[in-house]
Amino acid sequence: MPGEKMGLVARLSSYALIIVLLLAFAGVATYAVLSDNSVHGLTVRFYNVSWSCAGGTTGPLTFTFGSIVAYSSTSLPTSISHVVFSMSTNGFAVGNVTAASSSFGPGQSASYPGLTFTNPALDPASQPITSLIALTINAQVSAGFYSSEASASFSETVHFPSQACST
Repeated sequence: MPGEKMGLVARLSSYALIIVLLLAFAGVATYAVLSDNSVHGLTVRFYNVSWSCAGGTTGPLTFTFGSIVAYSSTSLPTSISHVVFSMSTNGFAVGNVTAASSSFGPGQSASYPGLTFTNPALDPASQPITSLIALTINAQVSAGFYSSEASASFSETVHFPSQACST
């Protein structure tokens, strides 16, 4: 009888060990998926874009964003570095702006207020008042187990109140 009890204890211990290992594997796998989703779930949005002519009525045309926010769609703490924003209007590349590194937690975002994009080759007179503004972020994104280059884009049709360089 004591031998039967020892065999039962050994079997139960083996089952318990298997269950613990399965739970640990499931936890690590879940964290890995969340890490990957945080890195590849990078999102960017912009608000309150305006335009003006830096040099009077002839240009160059300058676009100023009231606010740009970057965040991740998953709830792990995330950091972004080597941040570069690229902007275009109606399919014409306006330029790139390098921005500061940032970190944000679940439900938070990195904020970039007042970024300005200028391109002297962009003819202010040829720009329609209603324009398709596109913004892309490229950054090194780190969350949990993973760190990778990631990019995200957002575009919106913006109606400006008047021509940028009108007198």
